[in-house]
Amino acid sequence: MNFKIIPLYSGKKAKIYTIRIEDAELSEYEQFVFDNRIARPTIVKTLDLTLKNMVRKSGFIDEFFLRESPLEFNVFKITETDDVRLYCIRYSGVAIIVGGGGIKIPKTIKLNENPHLQKKVDFLVEIESKIQERIDSKKIRITDDGIEGDLFFKE
Repeated sequence: MNFKIIPLYSGKKAKIYTIRIEDAELSEYEQFVFDNRIARPTIVKTLDLTLKNMVRKSGFIDEFFLRESPLEFNVFKITETDDVRLYCIRYSGVAIIVGGGGIKIPKTIKLNENPHLQKKVDFLVEIESKIQERIDSKKIRITDDGIEGDLFFKE
């Protein structure tokens, strides 16, 4: 799978990126908005405002995030809604990479009870592994200015 990490929002407090799969018309975040804009328009707007407030005002406060991956990975859901999930890879207090998400099946509690959401988390774990390889080999750096380096991944 070939993909790029691309900027989404940038501000004084933080930077937010998203993922664009090669040959996809929309980034992962744009696809999330497109998929959920009709069924949950208010929640999509609230999440978007939350992201914008993070980069401009608050930064990445822990209360905004809830871990969804094993401890060795940094995949979190952004905790602003009841039934819509938006997932991200969190790197320190400086940058996050927003992936996809979706609507949680009613009356389910665990992630594995929502296979369509588990798939989104698994995808971000795979992306994070590839990014970590580049961080380890010094091809990517996380700095106060965000994510720098070779952000195009080609297999």
